[in-house]
Amino acid sequence: MVIGNGVAGTEAAKTIRKRDPLAEIKIFTQEHYPFYSRPRIPELLAGTIALDTFFVYNREWYDKNKIQLSLNSVVKEIDSGNHKILLTDGSNFTYNKLLLAMGSRGALPPIEGIDTVKGVFTLRSVEDVMAIRRCATNAKTATLIGGGLLGIEAGNGLRKLGTSVTVVEVSDRLLPRQLDGEGAATLQKQMEGMGLTFILDAKSKCIREKGHKKILELADGRIIESDFILVSAGIVPNIILARTAGISVNKGILVNDHLETNIPGIYGAGDVAEYKGRIYGIWPAAQRQGVVAGINMAGGHEIYGGTVPSTTLKVAGIRLTSMGDILSEDNGVEQIKRTNPEKCLYKKLFIKQKRLVGAILLGDNKNASDLAQLMEKKVDIENHKEEILEPDFNINSLLK
Repeated sequence: MVIGNGVAGTEAAKTIRKRDPLAEIKIFTQEHYPFYSRPRIPELLAGTIALDTFFVYNREWYDKNKIQLSLNSVVKEIDSGNHKILLTDGSNFTYNKLLLAMGSRGALPPIEGIDTVKGVFTLRSVEDVMAIRRCATNAKTATLIGGGLLGIEAGNGLRKLGTSVTVVEVSDRLLPRQLDGEGAATLQKQMEGMGLTFILDAKSKCIREKGHKKILELADGRIIESDFILVSAGIVPNIILARTAGISVNKGILVNDHLETNIPGIYGAGDVAEYKGRIYGIWPAAQRQGVVAGINMAGGHEIYGGTVPSTTLKVAGIRLTSMGDILSEDNGVEQIKRTNPEKCLYKKLFIKQKRLVGAILLGDNKNASDLAQLMEKKVDIENHKEEILEPDFNINSLLK
């Protein structure tokens, strides 16, 4: 049984079905729609993809794979002693193995009025997209709180709708988790050229209304006025259900190498799971965790060894991939850089003990997957570190 139909829950169900053709598989989700690609939500917001092409699997796929999908179903309680889940509609179901893959919700920073003023949105679901698009129909301006990956992509989506967007970021640079200062400045120049406005190193103080306008007041007294506000300030794992069931949680649901919780037979995967102190919050990690959890729920003994963090900005005309540890202040980390400001090219490798531990590829990320393999396989690159970033270097030669 699976709670949550995101990538982790769906991959787990697929994996269980492959290993056990006869297993009864049920997925419960409070979503109104079957599985869809959450990373493509900014595209749906921009209107560059249609809703009917947004879903990864339709109802026929679930029927074909004999997976019972229950939409609009809210689980209110897990009775681990009796191996049951209870829904808000009063129904209950018995499980042998249970996966918690409830994902996360958009974080709301401690800004006065953020949760009371109408016209303030987060962007995590299809329903969020629909609400924002309805508001944007008659809007000319929007304020976006958060200059992270999703924030930049959402801001670009709003721009495509014809909305003038001002991005307010508390850090002194864009994408503070994916870029260093020089790389962020290069990206900012590109995004400004596309029409976005940025206010950096700015702490938001309060949100209020002035007629039909939304007013964001910054801590330094500056005022930003717009038709609506979109908040993109990270995620909060949905752990309340697990906590009330006696499952160990920290920021996320604590899982071991098999992605099992402290209660035998109950697993966690995706944005809701915390593995070795880390909540990944990225699609590749959730996908792999779903597979590992599915294998183990079906009787296997698969080990999850972590995922190399890798994120790619999906904005037309901009190629950016950031992976591994690019923020380390370890003096033992060597940095190799190649830049071309005229072409908005910024590439940087982070090397420790002859191994690649991180990389920034802005302007040219075609070798991103090969560099990720170098990291995962911990290949010694000492003799080729100065060549790897050259356009004609064959990285595959190091992977043989």
